[in-house]
Amino acid sequence: MGFVVYSAICAYFMPGPVVQGLPLPSLKGNTLKYLCNGLSSWYLTLFLSAVLHVTGVFRLTAIIDNFGSIMTVAIIWGFTMSTLVFLSGFITGNQHRMSGNLIYDFFMGSILNPRIGHLDLKMWAETRVPWPVLFYTSVSCAIKQYELSGSVSAPIAFMVLAHWLYCNALQKGEECIPASWDIFYEKDGKW
Repeated sequence: MGFVVYSAICAYFMPGPVVQGLPLPSLKGNTLKYLCNGLSSWYLTLFLSAVLHVTGVFRLTAIIDNFGSIMTVAIIWGFTMSTLVFLSGFITGNQHRMSGNLIYDFFMGSILNPRIGHLDLKMWAETRVPWPVLFYTSVSCAIKQYELSGSVSAPIAFMVLAHWLYCNALQKGEECIPASWDIFYEKDGKW
């Protein structure tokens, strides 16, 4: 949960370009602004995690050592967040393209662009949490493997590199995301 809160704080406050989204039919053709600070947040996260690991304040191996507990909390948090966002569509009256089938609508979402201030929750949840978590899980495995065997195997080194490359590219290209189908058309559901 600490990383989720940290990630949201970074997404809200770190510097970055502001991008205008596409005109939204649900907002009568108006557009939304997106603070695209993924790159500054990503590099700060890499720096802080390295410092915390080297100083022993938070060893990155704790991720893989506590993987079951972390994933349990992540799943509970995911369903909680999905439920809150789903209900917020009804509370605010911002439901969009509802089918009338509660189960289908829960998984597909009720709201197109959930926000807290200028923080777009859908964009944040798609880019800022899952990909860095995947990268840090791979890094944690690599460090743990090195601690146990004195070396890092080629497959885990490849996974760390692949996850870093993808996550890095995602953060660098964040200003392209507001014009994507996910943000423009898809609702924010559990699906």
